Parts: sequence; structure tokens; C-alpha cells
Amino acid sequence: MKTREDLTLSGLVHDLNNVFQTLVDAADLLAGDPRYAKLSAAILRSVERGKNIAAGIQAGTGADTPFEQILGNAIAFVEDSLEAGRGPEITFACDVEPGIELGGHWAWERVLINLFLNAMRAMPSGGTIQVCARSTGEYIQIVVRDEGSGIAPGLLDRLFQPHVTSASSGGSSGLGLHIVETIVKEDGGYVRAINRTDARGAEFTITLPPRAQAIPARAS
Repeated sequence: MKTREDLTLSGLVHDLNNVFQTLVDAADLLAGDPRYAKLSAAILRSVERGKNIAAGIQAGTGADTPFEQILGNAIAFVEDSLEAGRGPEITFACDVEPGIELGGHWAWERVLINLFLNAMRAMPSGGTIQVCARSTGEYIQIVVRDEGSGIAPGLLDRLFQPHVTSASSGGSSGLGLHIVETIVKEDGGYVRAINRTDARGAEFTITLPPRAQAIPARAS
């Protein structure tokens, strides 16, 4: 029987590490077959990220991290998920102003990953995800654009509510964008979604106070 201590965050992280070890063992078996070498490497990288995320949540808010690093980790996760699932061809076009830093980088990786996965579901035939980040001194602005079918007008006002999804994002639980808004709000910022006027697709804009300090959200 589990005790109260077993059910704390430390206990849950311990249980997750057991799951991670099973995945590592499976990846090691796959690595023995040249046909699955890339898949094995992708699984191992994802396990390592999972361990780091769990450790980061357990430790709480971390030191400021360059946005370029956070973005690179999120893109690597998406590329590995595409490798594992043989997904559509997705490319990234990034325009990031140097010097932007965010705290609680595991939380911010989750923000970007959820926005990227949302964009991928909107582009089942593939496409480009654009990421722009700027700092004015008064605020930090992060913009993520896709080339999908856009957001149904009736969903725009409630897109960030739990379990709200669209036909173009099949397979989604409807929690990803809610997690995005939760983390952004914990940082004192806000996020809005619109349909692009310059091209086909959707655009998500996050506005934050400078040197935001995100606290990892408990939702998953």
C-alpha cells in the first residue's frame, strides 16, 4: 500500500523514472537493428528530455535560459516525434532576437511544444512553422504561425478552454492550448490567437513582461 510520501511529487518522479527505464531498455533492443537505429536514438533523446522535465518540475523555477536554447529543445522534440511516428514533413523558420531569456525553461518548452503540435495537426500534409521573438524593453513578444486551415470563427473566443478542439486538430485532447495559456498567465502574460490575414493558417501571439519567470504548470 502506498503511503502519503509515495504520492508526493518525489514519489511520482520516482515512478516516472521506472517508466523511462523501460523505454530505455526497449530503445536499446531497437538499436541492435540498423533499420531502427534512428528511431532508437529519437526514443532515447525523448526519455532524456522527460527525465529533465520531471527533475525541473521537482526543483521548481530554474535560472534564466536563452530563448534560443528553449526553442532549439522544443524543435528537437518535435523532430524526434516526427521521426518516431513518420509524420508529415515540417520545417521551421525562426527569427529570434538575441538576448531574450526566460525562467522555468521546462515550462516554456512545454508552451512551444504544445503550440508546435497544434500547428502540426493543422497541417496534415506538412508545411512551415514560423517562430518570431522580440523584446521591446517593455515586453517580450513570441509569435508562432502555421500554414494550416485556420481556426473556426466560433472557436476563437474559447480556444484556450479545457477540452476545446477543432476538426482540424484530430487526435487532440483539447488540453494543449489550455496548458499554454495557464503557463503564460502564471508569468504575468497573455496569449491570443487569430487567423492570419497575410496567408493561410493561424497565428498565436504571447506577450510577456521582460525577463519572465515561468513556474512549471502541473497540468500535462
